[in-house]
Amino acid sequence: MSELSDKIIDVHNRGLAEHDKELFATIFAPDVAVELPGAAFEGIEGLLQTIEVFYTAFPDIELTPRQVWADETGVVAEQVFTGTHNGPLVSADGEVAPTGKAVTFGLIDTFVVNDEGQVTAHRVYYDQLAFLSQLGLA
Repeated sequence: MSELSDKIIDVHNRGLAEHDKELFATIFAPDVAVELPGAAFEGIEGLLQTIEVFYTAFPDIELTPRQVWADETGVVAEQVFTGTHNGPLVSADGEVAPTGKAVTFGLIDTFVVNDEGQVTAHRVYYDQLAFLSQLGLA
């Protein structure tokens, strides 16, 4: 990995694991474009609200990189999400009560980076069926 990709993955993953929104936000441009399964929006505030949902639902959230690819325009990371559903999970269909179930699934994080090293676009891809099935919801 490059120095830039090391920083992006470290800050992103550590910010999530430590529930440190200030740290997490440091790598993103204020108007970052975000795409997640079922959602697309612009702005760091929306991203911080979204990660708060995951902090609440999965207090022990952790992302572990498997493979990282990078160049001067961005970073792509294959990662493993692990966490235990010990808090309410807010979804488009309402709130899902905690199941107490542990989940583990692969995901792809992509980060488009500008000349200043800020992430201007962040896209996340994961298998929602695998995620929901582990929670007993699909």
